[in-house]
Amino acid sequence: MVFRRINSSVPASPPPPNPAAQEAEIDARVRAALAMLRDEAQAQGLAKGEAEGRASYTAKTQALDDAAKALRAAAAQLAAPLAQKETELAELATNLAMIIARHVIGVEAIARPEGLARLVAQLLEEAAAERAPRQSLVLTLHPEDAKPVQELLDLQTVTLRHDAAIERGGARVELLWPDGDPVNRTEWDATLPSRLAAVAASLGLPETPAPADEFAEEEAS
Repeated sequence: MVFRRINSSVPASPPPPNPAAQEAEIDARVRAALAMLRDEAQAQGLAKGEAEGRASYTAKTQALDDAAKALRAAAAQLAAPLAQKETELAELATNLAMIIARHVIGVEAIARPEGLARLVAQLLEEAAAERAPRQSLVLTLHPEDAKPVQELLDLQTVTLRHDAAIERGGARVELLWPDGDPVNRTEWDATLPSRLAAVAASLGLPETPAPADEFAEEEAS
């Protein structure tokens, strides 16, 4: 007899779930999700904070630049008149020094004629070194300076001339040819205006001499 075997047995059911294991798995998944959310939030916050920080830094930097520009502009506005005042004061002080120097030289010529004599001696020495055989050596002084200088120097080889237009303390030495040609003459100008003009030129300022009469009045007083 042919037959087939039919297995009619019922399969075994799976074991019941473990509540503790399920709870642990759920907790792990929740923790992982929370960690992911936390990291994402932190990244977004940092990006936002960096952007805000950059914006704040840029704004503060611009404000500082504006303040610095304003300070520099204010300093320039203040410095300009101060520089002008300094220049004016420097010119005033220099002009005052020139006036005082002119007066002192004139007074020194009266009180100490030896100073003028030394100046004249130096001029005559330089002129004599350049003197040609036919040239005459001419010294021009203020009339009141001529006598004391004559007493201090040997002027036998010098032609002495008086000129009241030359201020006290000044002198002029010339090398002249017999024909008296003014073009072919050599001059050493040590008059007060010339000496003070040289001082002013060395200081880079224009020399503005006071009239001789003013100092003549001062010396007379």
